[in-house]
Amino acid sequence: MVDFNSIEEYQELLSKIPGILNVRIIADADNNTLTEIHVLSNTSRSPKQIVRDIQSALLASYNIRIDHKIISIAQVMDGDYNVNNCRLSIDSIQLFTRNGMVEARVLLKMDDRIYEGQSAGGNTVQGRLRVAAEAALQAVHQYLDEEFVFILSDVTKFTLADRKVAAVSVMHFTNMGNEYLSGSAFVQNSDDEAAVKATLDAVNRRLFMHSKK
Repeated sequence: MVDFNSIEEYQELLSKIPGILNVRIIADADNNTLTEIHVLSNTSRSPKQIVRDIQSALLASYNIRIDHKIISIAQVMDGDYNVNNCRLSIDSIQLFTRNGMVEARVLLKMDDRIYEGQSAGGNTVQGRLRVAAEAALQAVHQYLDEEFVFILSDVTKFTLADRKVAAVSVMHFTNMGNEYLSGSAFVQNSDDEAAVKATLDAVNRRLFMHSKK
């Protein structure tokens, strides 16, 4: 039985298979089955090997058996596609408080270029996390030269292995449909830095879908 709330988890699992660059899963809500699995991979492994790994991973992790016929694989040369070339990193994060409000200014960088995002909200623990994450997404949109590609759904902080963790949920809008992305980061220097890192953890893997030529 397919758990539709776990589609994102299935995609995250399959994206870890060697050779796979991106995965898109389509499910039939009426009969609770996976109907299509679209895969973009490099040429380091044969399509047959990748298909077998996909079947084994879903069976071993979620007890889901799938027919190889629903898997379609498109391969690109390594020189034509590199996910690592489409990753933004943090340049600086600034938070200001004013009249009970908090304002965030986040600068992200790729190569030698800087992209800026700003946001404001209530000066609470949750509010500070949210404005930091939203400012990061604004910087991402400046890089993409597009708006409303990624929308912050939720941001929270919790404890894992006696360490504080920031986690975000982001809605990703594409021509192929919408999907929820998640990202997380341990709190090292500050909560707002962790929120920005968690946001980048969620969206960096999808930037190549929108990157300018």
